[in-house]
Amino acid sequence: MSETDRGPAALLLLARLDSRRLPGKGLMDLGGRPVLGRAVDRLRRCGIVNDMILATSDRAIDDPLEAFAEAEGIGCYRGDAHDVAKRCTDACTDNGLDWFIRICGDSPFADPAVVDSVARRFLDAGVDLATNVYPRSFPIGASAEAVSRAAMERILAATDDLAYREHVTLYAYEHPADFTIDSVLPADPGYEDLSIAVDTPEDLDRARRLIALLPDPKTATLEEILKLQPQAA
Repeated sequence: MSETDRGPAALLLLARLDSRRLPGKGLMDLGGRPVLGRAVDRLRRCGIVNDMILATSDRAIDDPLEAFAEAEGIGCYRGDAHDVAKRCTDACTDNGLDWFIRICGDSPFADPAVVDSVARRFLDAGVDLATNVYPRSFPIGASAEAVSRAAMERILAATDDLAYREHVTLYAYEHPADFTIDSVLPADPGYEDLSIAVDTPEDLDRARRLIALLPDPKTATLEEILKLQPQAA
């Protein structure tokens, strides 16, 4: 785990293999690597928190994700399929984390510089939650949230509504008076309605075209990816 002045932390990659729109997407091929593998390659370059734990469900359908994590040399935590807030909190407890950075596993173009910005804001501001999705200010697929375990425990204590607990931090965003939240905004706004995530077959086709355009998918900046994205559309 990564040690910081707010205690140990890790990147939690959230993934399941029974996505309604694109089942199995995390392990589908994307230019010679699984979609999740592309995310792992890029997130290894994070400078503040770069230890990774794949947080998936405890169902047999997600056994291949545990095998993937083992092959990649990253951690794996298995918990509730639908209560994702509890899964994240339990992953923290099980791994001795005081905070974590939430990354969706369908984000093969996750940007380490963006993740570092969110992590740095969390550390410097001393907040419960640092985010670039409240309001959404970066493309879908470049989202990151740094959250304290204590804040997650308060969310679990406050609500058992699955509509909140499936979406991890939604309760905090809808009850901002109860949480300290700081937002990270991009230097160049205007991309918040763009998606570079892989959530549908069309997204996967576009991502494959985009990967083929990138000289080095591991090190490409978000700016470089966004500039090439129209050519892959």
